Amino acid sequence: MANSDNGSGEGNVTSRGSHQMISGRKRGATGHGQRNSRKRKEIETASKRRAKDLKDSILKSEITWGDYNANFPARSMGEVELHDFLLRIEKVSTFAKIRDDTFARLLSKLREKSSKLDILTQLQSDLCTLPQDDVILLTDEGSLSDALNWPFQVPLLHRATKDSPSLAPRTNFGIPDLLKHFADYGAASISVYDYSVPDPTQRTRQTTVHELLSCFPSERACCTALNFLDIENRTQIQFCPSSIILQDITAKLDALKEHDKGKTGSKWKAEPRKEFFLLSMKNAISTIHVDTGGAVTWVLILAGRKIWYFPRHVSPRTVRWLDQAGSQTPENYPSGWVKVELRPGDLFVMPPSFPHAVFTPDDCLAVGGQIYTAGNLGRSIEGIKLQEDYPDISNEDLDDSVYSTLARVLRECGPFTSSLEKAEIVTSQTLFPHLIDTMTYDDISRDGLMGILKSLGVAIPSKAKKNELLELLKKNHGTQVACTPREDFLKALRELCSKFMADII
Repeated sequence: MANSDNGSGEGNVTSRGSHQMISGRKRGATGHGQRNSRKRKEIETASKRRAKDLKDSILKSEITWGDYNANFPARSMGEVELHDFLLRIEKVSTFAKIRDDTFARLLSKLREKSSKLDILTQLQSDLCTLPQDDVILLTDEGSLSDALNWPFQVPLLHRATKDSPSLAPRTNFGIPDLLKHFADYGAASISVYDYSVPDPTQRTRQTTVHELLSCFPSERACCTALNFLDIENRTQIQFCPSSIILQDITAKLDALKEHDKGKTGSKWKAEPRKEFFLLSMKNAISTIHVDTGGAVTWVLILAGRKIWYFPRHVSPRTVRWLDQAGSQTPENYPSGWVKVELRPGDLFVMPPSFPHAVFTPDDCLAVGGQIYTAGNLGRSIEGIKLQEDYPDISNEDLDDSVYSTLARVLRECGPFTSSLEKAEIVTSQTLFPHLIDTMTYDDISRDGLMGILKSLGVAIPSKAKKNELLELLKKNHGTQVACTPREDFLKALRELCSKFMADII
């Protein structure tokens, strides 16, 4: 019995110990399983959160373009002509396609699918047809700065939304504010484009601020929609986004020139940057053109809307076709035209020498300006040559100030241009086959030489020949005649190219 009890006792102890060990392993396994379960839930939660953030981000990229009416009554011959142009460019244009926007629309389609097979079929269909970006969609100041830091072939667009406010330092300035600013200058002259005038060459005319004041709001005016273009911004309010200012190579050169950054002893004087207002009545139209000077152009909408049209693919050949076909022929551009709707707060930035046309569906006030950037200097110089060869592509003549600015940029841009950017400039040199070797007026016409002599107060013999005029210049202005701004630009271009090639060979 004792043995039996001892055995039984030992057996019970062993049984309890084994049970405890098994229970301990079970508890360990259970604890390990719970930890794994929690980890899986954390991973799933994080995954769902990332998926939601991605979906929200994509859906925010979906662009909704507004409606507008291009079928308005046209009365005069000029109005009928430009209205016909508008209807024709509408036929060959589509709203801008952007990959992020396409993804957003694709995601919306996929959410409607009920099976994996339907989803895969939709993906296979749509992923093969993803478009190239017609514009570079900007999200913030950083994306604007990054885009301006490189050559860009398509326009930059920032759309002001609640989640992505306007990039401009100020946008609470509208048409009434500008009219109030002009109120005391009623007799001052101002340029206006009036397409009721039958002759296209006479449509830009001089008028007074008083007429401008009488045109807004346009519902009260009984006249053709007028376009008041290139109004200098003299309000002392600057609208240019800071990222554009910081990428302007002339601003960088100005900052480099002022070695003393402190206030004490500084001779630095702040000068407002040149900006211009575009004030347009409802239904105003601008036909196809490029902006002058081969510069990067920025436009900010302050009030109203504009519909901006541009060719889907732009090259020097596109610009030459503009010269051949004229400003009112939107047909036969490869891949047609793109259009974007610009609303208050929106920013639009175009590459150099970029053809475009504009329709104003509502009374609109915009502000803009031009800059030169390191990444686009080569293309800017190409744009200068295009405008020289085909002056009708722009609604403005090349001003001497353009040549002077670029001459300075080419001489001083070394610290701000990369080797690749300098190489782009060198390739543009070949567009000017007759770079001058000496600073003379040999290439200037006889009439041009006469104008210079008259400005110097020199008596000009009647029927003097060109070589005689050159001799008069040498006698009255020294043997080394001062060069024209264009000659100085060509000289600066030659100097930069020669130095760069000498450094790399």
